[in-house]
Amino acid sequence: MRLGVFLAGLLAIAGPAWSAALSPAGLQPGDLLFVSASHTGLSGAINDATARAGQISYDHVGLVAGHGEAAEVLHADQDGSRAQLLSDFLREAADKQRQVDAYRLRQADATVIADGIASARGLLGKPYNATYVPNDDSLYCSDLIERAFRAHGIFALQPMNFRNPDTGVIADWWVQFYAGHGMAVPQDVPGSNPNDMARSPVLQLLGEVRQ
Repeated sequence: MRLGVFLAGLLAIAGPAWSAALSPAGLQPGDLLFVSASHTGLSGAINDATARAGQISYDHVGLVAGHGEAAEVLHADQDGSRAQLLSDFLREAADKQRQVDAYRLRQADATVIADGIASARGLLGKPYNATYVPNDDSLYCSDLIERAFRAHGIFALQPMNFRNPDTGVIADWWVQFYAGHGMAVPQDVPGSNPNDMARSPVLQLLGEVRQ
């Protein structure tokens, strides 16, 4: 068996736990960049509720727009929904020792990509949604991506989960987090998260993006 065929098969089995290196020049408009999670604080809490054993866990996602040195990432983080130069996005991830993996929509035509990017740009400027309960006034990362492609039905909303998949227990971190917002944990409320989005069959893993 040729090495290339073997590695392709290994990637299909292993999923996002393994990825080849990819240059930023290999990215295209419409690609999604998923950033690996840490194991503490908010990132660790997301990891606790949505990660799967043996696979890399993500806590952020952005949408590539443009080409070359002018390429941007459209994303929603604590600074709000914004456009950021791809080079700065990758540098910040590297400074935090985070891995950035690129995924591409399978069989998406140019119209879908163009509409998604235009819709995402139309959502920029909204503040960050710190409760992750979807609303029309603020956004979180996977919420921005889902809404950008909603007209084409690319990503489906799913019941949000805050329970550890192994124990079925909602971590006290989440209980205290939502108590601070004056609300109960929104278990099973329709929403999205980066880990479930990355596992969507509409996406193909390209590889780890390295400067």
